[in-house]
Amino acid sequence: MGYINLRGEKKEIDTKIQQDLLIPEYNIVIKDTILGDGVTIWSNVNIYGAKIGESTKIGAFVEIRKGVEIGKNVKIEPLVFIPEGVKIGNCVFLGPNVVFTNDVYPRSCTKEGKLIEEYEITTTIVKDGTSIGAQSVIMCGITIGENALIGLGSTVMKDVPSNSVVFGEKAKLRRLIDE
Repeated sequence: MGYINLRGEKKEIDTKIQQDLLIPEYNIVIKDTILGDGVTIWSNVNIYGAKIGESTKIGAFVEIRKGVEIGKNVKIEPLVFIPEGVKIGNCVFLGPNVVFTNDVYPRSCTKEGKLIEEYEITTTIVKDGTSIGAQSVIMCGITIGENALIGLGSTVMKDVPSNSVVFGEKAKLRRLIDE
């Protein structure tokens, strides 16, 4: 047995089995998720089928999707989005509004106008000790090395070596879409 903190209140849980928690007064939905001992969760959080390591702190307005793995002692600031296919190591910091992606070529519909139900998830790995600054966007399919520092507002499009500092990147025309 262990506990999690829900808006500062301790709640006892079994840290070895998947949890389903619905706390409507704080808009917290947790489904099929393993929560480590001492996890702290604030309000307006959705977590579906993830594994969250011990002593991780999850800020308000965070969404964590199915199959995501988050290590221990991770700090996730408000408004972070972590989709399927993301693996986050221990002692990682995710600043406010960090967004991960998981589909290289996202589309809603086929050329015939039919809704696309299935898509290919591309794995992204964030290794231990990394810090990702506020408002950064992380492209899928990359690895961010240990102890890397990503500056605020960065668009990360390729692997980041361990113990490095990266920042910046502006969108520019790369090619036209062939119909």
